[in-house]
Amino acid sequence: MESDFEVDKQPPPPHKSGLGETFSVRNIIFTVIVIAIAGGAFYFMWLKRQKPIIPETKSDVVSVQVVPVMKKTLFREDQLPGEINAYQDVLIYPKVPGFVKELNVDRGSIVKKGQLMVRMYAPEYLAKRHEFVAKVAGAKADLASEQSKVEDLKAEMAKKKANLLADQSTYQRVYAASLVPGVIADNDVVQWSQTVKADREDINAVMKRINAKDHEVSAKREEVDAMTKAFESFADFASYLEIYAPFDGYVTERKMHVGSFVGPDGTGAYPPICRLKQLDLLRIVAPVPEDLVSGVIMGSEVEFTVSSFPGKRFKGTVARLANNLDKDTRTMPVELNYLNPDFQLMPGMFTKVYWPTRRPNESLFVPITAVVSTPLSTFVCKIKDEHVEWVQVRKGQIMDQQVEVFGDLKEGDVVAEEGSEELTNQSRVTPVTKPVKVSNHVQLSKHKEAEVN
Repeated sequence: MESDFEVDKQPPPPHKSGLGETFSVRNIIFTVIVIAIAGGAFYFMWLKRQKPIIPETKSDVVSVQVVPVMKKTLFREDQLPGEINAYQDVLIYPKVPGFVKELNVDRGSIVKKGQLMVRMYAPEYLAKRHEFVAKVAGAKADLASEQSKVEDLKAEMAKKKANLLADQSTYQRVYAASLVPGVIADNDVVQWSQTVKADREDINAVMKRINAKDHEVSAKREEVDAMTKAFESFADFASYLEIYAPFDGYVTERKMHVGSFVGPDGTGAYPPICRLKQLDLLRIVAPVPEDLVSGVIMGSEVEFTVSSFPGKRFKGTVARLANNLDKDTRTMPVELNYLNPDFQLMPGMFTKVYWPTRRPNESLFVPITAVVSTPLSTFVCKIKDEHVEWVQVRKGQIMDQQVEVFGDLKEGDVVAEEGSEELTNQSRVTPVTKPVKVSNHVQLSKHKEAEVN
């Protein structure tokens, strides 16, 4: 009991007041740190306000490499696909149906113009020819018969005229004698008068028969002439049975043999006898794109190559223009002539044509990197009075790492060499001129001019 009482008698722990908690060591340290930071910030702000305001200098403006817009004549060499064709290429068909009797050529034969290639035999033609001969002979016989009848009528008319003259003379003497009374009876005068009248009517009748026969003879003669011309025209078919070479050429195909039946139908019912091509002169056909057709010059030389002769360039001459664009490819076929006397090149070969692309007039050029293309526009960054100006342009052909531009530009204008949308319109820049490199062919041309001068 005493122990319990002693414990209860112990004094309670001292109570901490709120003022002691406020001035604790931790709070004092925190307060000092905050005051130091605020003082430092205030000090730096005061220093900044004490510095004088310095205006923006050119060192803060972006420097841009610029190049001048140059005027040149477009001239470069493009590679176009091409194909070699024979200058002349014909399939040999007969003009009349028949059987091949002789075939004097074969694949690989070289023929001259006018050389006999094929001789044919046409039995139907011979039968028709004999029929025509018989008809013409019969028509000529009928004509001769009608002409003989006309001659007989003319002879008869001559007799009638002689009788008329005799009867007319007798009538005149009887009439003169009848004027003397009692010498000639009046009845005799009347009889002789009627006889003369009858003779005249006979002559008129014969004359009408002669005229009618003349018309018949004329009709027969026209019929004979028509049949003769028809026979001559039909006889011309005899020349069709012999086929001659239309030009100097090379036989590349032979489809028929001796004894084959051939005809003039070229739709597939009758194949051609053979195929003849002119190989000493070839056509090189090249499809020129639409934007290059204005630079095609007739008579200019163009080089091309074929895989059969690697490393060798051949020269052709521009000879023919289609003057019409293909709607699908937007190209115009241009033909070159190439002399091929040794038959080195053959039709059907594919070629690589080194087409000289040129324009008749000068145009403006800038570096390819100077043109900025976006989905909305194509422009160059023109530098004027140290400010950027976006100029809308249309791109053309490329030459020597430069591209044609068409727009509100002129020779001598300067543009940013590296165009970019980051060079915003009307922004200020410092232009830096880049030395212009003169190409080798320009230097060479200037050197030649100096030598001439």
